[in-house]
Amino acid sequence: MVLINWKYVIKDINYKYQMCQTYKENSIAYAYSLGQLLLEIQSLFSPTEWQSWLQNNCHFSENCAETYLQIAKSWPSFRRQLDTYRKVDLSITEEKSQMQFVNSESRNNLLEELETEVNKDIPSFNHTENLTTFSKKSEESENSTIINLYIPGKVVPKARPRVTGNGTYLPSHYRTWRNQAEVEIYRQVSELNLEASLPIQKAAISISFCGKHRTNSDLDNLAGACLDALTLNGAGVLQDDRLSCIPKLTIEYIPHIKKTGVWIEIEILSGG
Repeated sequence: MVLINWKYVIKDINYKYQMCQTYKENSIAYAYSLGQLLLEIQSLFSPTEWQSWLQNNCHFSENCAETYLQIAKSWPSFRRQLDTYRKVDLSITEEKSQMQFVNSESRNNLLEELETEVNKDIPSFNHTENLTTFSKKSEESENSTIINLYIPGKVVPKARPRVTGNGTYLPSHYRTWRNQAEVEIYRQVSELNLEASLPIQKAAISISFCGKHRTNSDLDNLAGACLDALTLNGAGVLQDDRLSCIPKLTIEYIPHIKKTGVWIEIEILSGG
């Protein structure tokens, strides 16, 4: 029998509801994440049990819960969030958000700034095959669908689960960053009106870390955190982070950008 850490489930539900009320401009992302979780929990109960469970554990009404459920059902992909609370004892999400959200205009300005700074540093080579990061896109690439996402703030490197006598859990600072990054991704994807269905099955990924990140961090752990936030165990944009899904991955660090964050470009490839 699989047990669920209901204490953390309930705390996370009410935390996300609080964020919906606090961050009005970004409430749709929190509402979607909350709705997904409620959908899974609802399936575990009969209608009468569901009403009783909501009344006893949640800081909102059944009508309010129904609104969150409808938001989740309208999303193009489904993330199984309840799996997070099965078998493992995750640390509690920190109450205070450390990440500042960005709107579409700010994100576009950041992209222009990033492109300007990168173009300044493009070296002049006699052999064009050396230009791997900044090479001109092919005609096929120019006609493909490209998704640009920006996550503000310092990226917390991917952490390994910690095993203790009380269970297995992820460090709280990493768990907190993941939650905030996934909400930011939810929000930005919801603004794009994508024609492509999610999750994406095959894509080329370019990750640019800009500004003041921890330079003693392993680059693969920083990239791993971003990829985990994108996959089905995260925001549900990518199917997974295996080679079959991501045959091409480009990573770079640009320290002289004024604003700290990470820019992620997702190019949907044929068959994705």
